[in-house]
Amino acid sequence: MGPVLIASAVRNFGRAAEKQLWDSWGGPPTTAWLRLDAPSDDEAQRQLWRTAVEAVSGVALLPLRAERRDRAKADNAIKLATKRVRDQTRNKEKFALLFNENRNYGYERNIYGLRWAARGISLLSAIALASYMKWLAPVADRPQISAGNLLGLAACLFCLVGWFLLPSKKRVQDAANRYANELLHAAVTLQDESRSDHTSTTP
Repeated sequence: MGPVLIASAVRNFGRAAEKQLWDSWGGPPTTAWLRLDAPSDDEAQRQLWRTAVEAVSGVALLPLRAERRDRAKADNAIKLATKRVRDQTRNKEKFALLFNENRNYGYERNIYGLRWAARGISLLSAIALASYMKWLAPVADRPQISAGNLLGLAACLFCLVGWFLLPSKKRVQDAANRYANELLHAAVTLQDESRSDHTSTTP
């Protein structure tokens, strides 16, 4: 029961952080990349992705004029379309790279969301152990400070430093971008397979 509750708490921390990050990014990467009103380094690639997402999901994405008129409606269409694409990429063997990038993104998102709680636990653990060692040292009938205590304190401090250095917005965004890239390429793959199947069955 304990591990389940911990996993659920970690996921909740990650989901809360995800919403804040998406707001700061202007939305999930897939949404941002498929908007026509957003700058793009490769317009041809964006159009290829949009065509594939529409074909695979069966959801029509709004044209530029309609997107500018109603951004929320345009974003909702993109989110629905990409959700349907995700639903068709659940095969871990066929889309192994996509699965791995999704797992990496979840990991980076969750440790970022957990960072303040983890820093607090590491700091309190270090303080508690240091206080115990300070109380133990001058007491004559107590054993001297052990190597285990020192190693424990070093481990707490190492974890504290790690929780300040490892989680970052950039790491989460990089992981999110890699996942989004794989998802959109998966849509192109599904579209190509659908075309191939249609061609092979056409008399």
